[in-house]
Amino acid sequence: MSKNLSDNFSELSDVAQKYVQARVDLVKLSVLNKATSVTTYLIGHFIVSLGGALILFFGLAALVVWYGQTYHDYLTGLLLAIGVLVVLTVLFALLKNKLLTTIVLRKYSSMLFDEDDDEEEVKL
Repeated sequence: MSKNLSDNFSELSDVAQKYVQARVDLVKLSVLNKATSVTTYLIGHFIVSLGGALILFFGLAALVVWYGQTYHDYLTGLLLAIGVLVVLTVLFALLKNKLLTTIVLRKYSSMLFDEDDDEEEVKL
């Protein structure tokens, strides 16, 4: 009986070690998944933001050239483009906390904290 008991403890120890190793692997995979999600989100939004900025600046440059050729006054076209940038900058400055904080907080919390599908449906 003593031998059977020691065999059971030995087997229990092996199973416990395998369980701990499996849990460690699960945590590693979970961290890898979350890190990949965050990195993909940051890179994707950086590329979209860069593309949007390029479209905006080339569009404003086209506005300046069009205005200059149409009305023979490039300075006024340039001032109009600067005015558009100033208006967009002021709007962004006024709305940045509301927009960015909400969007970033919601996105990161959904990436970092696993939520049940039922909870997400209730929030929508």
